Order: sequence, then C-alpha cells, then structure tokens
Amino acid sequence: MTDKSKTLEFPIVENFSPEVPIEVFGIGKTIKVVASVDTGSTGFLQIPLAVGIKANLRLFGTRYYQLADGRKVKKLECIGKIRFAGKELFGIISLSETSDDCLLGMQFLEALGMDFTVSPKRNRAIFKLLLEKKIDVPPKRVKKKAKKKKK
Repeated sequence: MTDKSKTLEFPIVENFSPEVPIEVFGIGKTIKVVASVDTGSTGFLQIPLAVGIKANLRLFGTRYYQLADGRKVKKLECIGKIRFAGKELFGIISLSETSDDCLLGMQFLEALGMDFTVSPKRNRAIFKLLLEKKIDVPPKRVKKKAKKKKK
C-alpha cells in the first residue's frame, strides 16, 4: 500500500479484485481481515459467519440477497463498524455460511468517500479521496422597490 496525498494503492490479485486490509469491530473485540472489493455487490460488507462470531458481532436479523447468477440466499445481518485507511465506517455486515470470502461492496465505497479505479498496467487498485464539490451559490437578488405611478 502506498499513501500519496490522500491516494491509496493496493495490488490486484488473481480474481482481478483488489484486496485491502480492514478491521471489523465487534463487542469488545477487533478482528483484522483482508477483504476483496466487489463492485458487483450492492452491500456494505460480507464476511464468513466464523469471522462474525470471532469478532463478537451482535445479530439483528436476516435478509435475502440475490446473487449474480440469480439465486437468492438468506444471510444473517449485523450492524457493525469497520476501519479502512484510518476511516471508521458503520454499515450492515452480512454473514455468509457458505463463503470464506470477505467482500466490500458499493455501500462501502459510497460511505468511504473515495473514488476507486483499477490500473491494469500497474496491476494496482487506486483509491482517491473525493474532494468536496464547490457549489456555486447565485448572488442574492435585491428586490427593487416598485415605483408608484403618479396620477
């Protein structure tokens, strides 16, 4: 990982997805994992059930997710906090009973406030901090007093 003025770079692995280090905060425990960025996922974070138990995450319900192949799967959900690149983010963490992958989805990227690009020539994934857009505010209009018509 390199850090150049709010730019972070990570290597791309075999599945053409960057793997990034994150920390998952549970009740009284913090677990370090490596997660793949999955731009096909609309969620925040998916981790294996065993990692969720180890992190001592508190369950709050279940939800059905539709996979890329059209199948629907039921997953346990937790509200959790993760840390990436010094930023702490809250979101819904889904627990998978069938996958050993840790996957960061689009909700994570949106909450992060960083742009994400892939540089195949350099075999790197690049995260750049999005600068706040400057909004041009039109000047206030001064109401002119209406002239009274003379009779």
